[in-house]
Amino acid sequence: MADNNLSFTGLTDEQAQELHAVYMSGLWLFSAVAVVAHLATFIWRPWF
Repeated sequence: MADNNLSFTGLTDEQAQELHAVYMSGLWLFSAVAVVAHLATFIWRPWF
């Protein structure tokens, strides 16, 4: 019998929300590091 609480990914709603929260945390961290790296590079050697 199929579990009606699972989506096409096989995750429950709670698992999907937890995965999304972890993914978004990683995305924010990556974005922050990228912004800092670009600012540091621009301060060191401006490209325009």
